[in-house]
Amino acid sequence: MFKFIKNLFKKEKLGAYFNAITQNVVADSNNSSTTNLDAGNSYTFTGTATSTLGVAGIQVSLKTDQDCNVYIDQSPDGTNWDISDQYTYLAVENNFGITVQAINSYVRVRVIAFTTTTYFRLQTALCPIVEAVPRSLTPTGRLKISTSEDDYGFDSENTPTGDQRFVEPYRLVGAVFEGTTIDSNYWTTAATGTGASVSQANAQLTLASGTNTSTVTAFTVRRGRYVGGSSMRYRAVVQQDAGTANNTRNWGIGWGATMPTVTDGAWFQFSASTFSVVVMKGTSATTISSGSFNGSLGKTYDPGTSVKTYEIYWTNSKVYFVIGNRILHTFSASTTTWANTMSFHCFFSNNNSGVASSVNTYVRVATIYRLGKGETASVWRNINTTAVTALILKRGQGRLHTITFNTIPNSAVVSVYDALTATNSILVMNPPNGATPFSVDYDLDFYTGLTITTTPNTADITIVWE
Repeated sequence: MFKFIKNLFKKEKLGAYFNAITQNVVADSNNSSTTNLDAGNSYTFTGTATSTLGVAGIQVSLKTDQDCNVYIDQSPDGTNWDISDQYTYLAVENNFGITVQAINSYVRVRVIAFTTTTYFRLQTALCPIVEAVPRSLTPTGRLKISTSEDDYGFDSENTPTGDQRFVEPYRLVGAVFEGTTIDSNYWTTAATGTGASVSQANAQLTLASGTNTSTVTAFTVRRGRYVGGSSMRYRAVVQQDAGTANNTRNWGIGWGATMPTVTDGAWFQFSASTFSVVVMKGTSATTISSGSFNGSLGKTYDPGTSVKTYEIYWTNSKVYFVIGNRILHTFSASTTTWANTMSFHCFFSNNNSGVASSVNTYVRVATIYRLGKGETASVWRNINTTAVTALILKRGQGRLHTITFNTIPNSAVVSVYDALTATNSILVMNPPNGATPFSVDYDLDFYTGLTITTTPNTADITIVWE
């Protein structure tokens, strides 16, 4: 017997014993379908348990005209689905086929779409023997690998010279809640109404609505400055009480000329028992409620009462709402901008419109990051020979770097403002008579604009900003 087995596996002997090998590959009708996904089946196909004993590979193919999430679940008993592999089907690629190793006794396949399909062809085949390589190789016979897209669908790229592009997140606004005193240098809070309050303890901020009509708000003093070519990220760790009638809670990014009134922004919303995401431009709000989400978390979502990490990524054309590192919804602005500014505060609100149970929002941290460098290339201007009054150097947000005094006459005064007029002073510089030329580094952000005044007309200064 030993000699037989030894000879059996010699390459030159294989043909003598096996002229052909036929696999018993089975099409699994329990997990195959051509029925379109629509509202009647909640845009979902769910297969039933099929034994995988004697099966090495689970092969699933799909062809449809809508984006879907495909789940291949495995179970030891056909009831408890302990293992689940998720894949994304993109209609624009219109090409999906995957082989998954069978490591449990039962399998089922689920497909969840985001809207009605007009054709749907799903097939599952159970294969006793499979190769542990992809179904196809590159034209040169190498394995196909990809690192250019993450779980969010965000692409990574290289430069034309072959260098990989990467960024370091740079925190712009937000601060931790240390101690029991709210730091007014970072946060502005307010509460009106019986029982309404904002408090800080145990490393978190608590917004309590009280039981009657109330308005409770908190927002960062500063705005996160948007820079063209860099994306932005809001990140907050938040815990909410259960949905309550006459109560609405918002948390996300916002801006308004008279904060806390928000006129532009994007945020998560829990109004009564309805969970939504909101995008607002100039007080005009677009609300997408649970049941209409288009991300990998499914069409519906319940935030529950446990703590979660909420993120909002934004560019000037898209807003991504993310919960627990999974995309809940993507909002696209293809024909017009989605907001009138791209620079926002972190904000929270917890408001009652009438009699309600007391409801709490707990915030452990809230920040805005620029996904890119903290500084951009600076510009400069030399001012001499003529005194200037309310000279606007920049409109909008930026950073003041350096002021250099080249020539310092007696009684020279330089004033710089975070405004478009000579208001909201950043600094007033009055060098001593006879001082030698010198520079002062500031490296501080301004938010409305950069305006300067100088006297007398013989002062010579150079100001650098971005």
